[in-house]
Amino acid sequence: MKKSFQFLALLAILPIVSQAQITIEADSIQPLGIFAVQSRDSFPESSIQPGGTGAQTWDFSLLKDMDRDSLRFVTPAETPYASLFPTSNLAAKLGDYAFIYLEKTDDYLKTSGSYGTLEQDGFLVTAAYRLEPAQSFIRFPLSLNTSFSENIKAHVQIPGSDIGVNYDSIRSVTHTERQVLADAFGQLTTPIGTFESLRTKEIEISHDTTFILSNNIWFPIQIGSLDTITIYNWWTNQNGLGFPVVQYRLSPEPDTLVTWLNQLVNTGTFSPEPLLQVNVSPNPASNYLNIELPAGFQGSMEVYDAIGRLQITASASGGLETLDIQSLVNGAFVVVLKEKSGRIKAFQRFMVQR
Repeated sequence: MKKSFQFLALLAILPIVSQAQITIEADSIQPLGIFAVQSRDSFPESSIQPGGTGAQTWDFSLLKDMDRDSLRFVTPAETPYASLFPTSNLAAKLGDYAFIYLEKTDDYLKTSGSYGTLEQDGFLVTAAYRLEPAQSFIRFPLSLNTSFSENIKAHVQIPGSDIGVNYDSIRSVTHTERQVLADAFGQLTTPIGTFESLRTKEIEISHDTTFILSNNIWFPIQIGSLDTITIYNWWTNQNGLGFPVVQYRLSPEPDTLVTWLNQLVNTGTFSPEPLLQVNVSPNPASNYLNIELPAGFQGSMEVYDAIGRLQITASASGGLETLDIQSLVNGAFVVVLKEKSGRIKAFQRFMVQR
């Protein structure tokens, strides 16, 4: 069984260094309260390539929004499975189906695993996915030509009844050798803007083994061949709210999957409730935006640009509100509805076009 969660770099908060190589320090990363929307392009245009090493320029403006996930960074205490990952001091909710647990120190940011829904032999099952030792997202400080390597064992165990087999349990174990190198820097353009970036290249060599538990004895039933996956991550810095902007994943088949940052908002709070959908019109808009608020809503409306900078704040009290957006330039924005407590209630993307 291949790993079902491709954890797009759950990072980072970085200071801006224009036209320069980026160095990432431990105190640069403060992700609590960040809400991000990540889009995926399963069939990227041929022009979207990792390119060479050293100084580079990347134009990924043709990336497509084929499907998406959201990420919210919270404390482990705000999640239901923190006791399973006692060394974690940071967590992230991935969409509606997983919680990811992280460890942050002065030397690294790592993940110790997750709890959520994954695919096993065509069945959706809910289980803990553990990494031993914890897997590094980044080691500090990270700058051009910094490198590290590590060996990780990942395992997930589920009852045999969950996938309709006559065994007590099934365990899948993946052994992975990882090598990571920061090998390039330069300007990166995506559908939401242009960023100064530092790119890391990661090579993973892994193999899977599947075990069954029968009569209290574990038996190996399948040993997979070696797989090699290459992953590129582009890191940026923007007004103290940085985030990996693009991940380019090249699998053995080969299949290419590009995941990219679509929206980024600093919410300051975590809402365990599902976000509501809010209707806006016209879209695209020019000077005014009509917003249909949920019944009885009391709070505020906030408009953020595509890289997470707050542009407009206004009070809201239910019904149909009209927002003056004449101060906004052409481009993509997101309107966020917040209750008086600061909790996000709904959000919607819109375009300004004149």
